Amino acid sequence: MLNVNKIKSAVLVAGVGLAMISPSLVASTAKPSPTEPSKLIRNTPTPVGVSAKMASIIENRQFAEAELEAPTSTEQWLELQQLWNKGSAELASQLADKLALSYEKKAIAGVNTFVVTPDNIDSRYADRYFMHLHGGAFVFGGEESALREAMWVANGLNVKVISVDYRQPPLHPFPAAIDDAVAVWTEITRKQPANKTAIFGSSAGGNLTLTTTLRLKELGLDLPGALFAGTPATDLAHTTDTWHTLKGLDALGSREGVIDGTFEVYVPSGDLENPLVSPVYADLEGFPPTLLISGTRDLLLSDTVRMHRALRAANVNADLHIYDGQSHGDYMMGLLYDLPESDDALAELGSFFDTHLN
Repeated sequence: MLNVNKIKSAVLVAGVGLAMISPSLVASTAKPSPTEPSKLIRNTPTPVGVSAKMASIIENRQFAEAELEAPTSTEQWLELQQLWNKGSAELASQLADKLALSYEKKAIAGVNTFVVTPDNIDSRYADRYFMHLHGGAFVFGGEESALREAMWVANGLNVKVISVDYRQPPLHPFPAAIDDAVAVWTEITRKQPANKTAIFGSSAGGNLTLTTTLRLKELGLDLPGALFAGTPATDLAHTTDTWHTLKGLDALGSREGVIDGTFEVYVPSGDLENPLVSPVYADLEGFPPTLLISGTRDLLLSDTVRMHRALRAANVNADLHIYDGQSHGDYMMGLLYDLPESDDALAELGSFFDTHLN
């Protein structure tokens, strides 16, 4: 029988931004049976040189104690999706009250979106929007829960952001999300130059940032001026090195179980080496400048590193920033805490966008 609370606890940490859920909430929902197999938990010293707040986060990180099985029916996936999105939407609402910004729902090209507007807008971006594609392992993170990373960038860079609430599995598998992103992009760039516009997202959103750009390239449409792909899932076909070597150091857990299950419902055909699914296998010639971020305890570090090398092999202007001690999506935790590493990531992102968009 599906244990929703256990799976929810894993996805809370794993969906991206998932790191932004408080450790106490994760701990309160993670209550595996002692008869279940234990996953590897590793006691590793706190890295030297991280901020005091980052050290506290690392030292108090909660881990699920067992591998969590994926739902086995559409109904179970939908139940888990609703539970996850509800909890994350509540967090997004709290963040909107905390930060100097507002948001509204808006249909663009027939696709649901959220338009996030900071109280103070940088004069360089006064007449522009960035486009955001949320994470959540392709299945989760929709509705208002999509807003967390969009708020992080909007508030941090003082730019208006359109966050795409794209259609998701199990009801809408690949390529529905990419189709929605292309539709919104096409509408946005009717009113502002593509080469002055960024697309960004993390985890599954990093994947979709890259694959949407690939699809734009296939269609002969104007490409973004710059991309940010944070800790992107770039190889859904194969389990890359750090899924193994960093297991037990990232609260994301492991690829087995729920995460593999999300990949299966996202691409039910099983064609996981399709470049529009796993962009590390794509022809990247002519790709826009791309910034990638990961951490030394991020299970998707290898996915990120391999994508960076593939971009560089295609002579793409690509920057890679690896933060010491950070797990999946930790750079966004500045939404919850006064975190120097998060401020640093925003500064790098702001500089990169300024260089390539202005």
